[in-house]
Amino acid sequence: MTVAVVTDSTADLPADLAAEKGIRVVPLNVHFGTEVFRDGIEIDADGFYERLIGGNVFPTTSQPSVGMFVDVYRQLSETHDAIISVHISSKISGTYNSAIQAKQAVGEGACRIDVIDTLQASMSLGLIALGVADAVRAGAEADEALETARTLSQNARLFGVVDTLEYLHKGGRIGRAVMLLGSVLKITPVLSLVDGEAFPVERTRTFARGLARLRSLCEGMAPLSGLCVIHSTEPELGDRLAADLADLAPGGRVIRARFGPIVGAYLGPRAIGIALVGRKPA
Repeated sequence: MTVAVVTDSTADLPADLAAEKGIRVVPLNVHFGTEVFRDGIEIDADGFYERLIGGNVFPTTSQPSVGMFVDVYRQLSETHDAIISVHISSKISGTYNSAIQAKQAVGEGACRIDVIDTLQASMSLGLIALGVADAVRAGAEADEALETARTLSQNARLFGVVDTLEYLHKGGRIGRAVMLLGSVLKITPVLSLVDGEAFPVERTRTFARGLARLRSLCEGMAPLSGLCVIHSTEPELGDRLAADLADLAPGGRVIRARFGPIVGAYLGPRAIGIALVGRKPA
């Protein structure tokens, strides 16, 4: 049985890595006023952050249409017996619901379609998609690939440090009182996804302390079966963090990625994060 793997552009998968693993990425939409761009197709990270930093219009985002998912599923059904479709947390995006509606529209006659709400985002979602793709390439059939997706979703985590709370506030992810309090006290939150929703797991006094905390969080979940460092606008910062974490990565390999337009709209410039998949010692 041939199995296709689908995810969405919030996974922040590097394009070459997605292509290498045969992962189909469905784009979300970025809105600057009346202008609408498909993430990764009509706007890339460089163009997005240039607009974000230099413009005066705050971006908004929206999920892919049901029709876009229908087109992808129907196309893949022509060459595959099953589709495993893994997506951003339904608690912060309507993408999962669009995929579910598309599955219903395509019907059972085309091929088997499993849609998974991973409760993850960015490269914690990306690592899940990569893990499922690797399992499929190793010979996993649909049931085994589905179980892999569910297991990885439970073991994946995303942590991030932001330079300012402004973008989280503008995007409706924190209230004005929290934003002002954080600014006055100069608090740098370490953010994570808890049960699929953004949550400050710790509050540090400086950005540097926040970065140091990322390593201890990695150590607390080791040994790891996957590790990625993600940046928004400062690749050098990400490179330094990746070098610092290499001893914790499987085989010493830290995947490098970038927060794309969708996640970047809420984290802003100079954000840095880690995505990982923990595993129990043998």
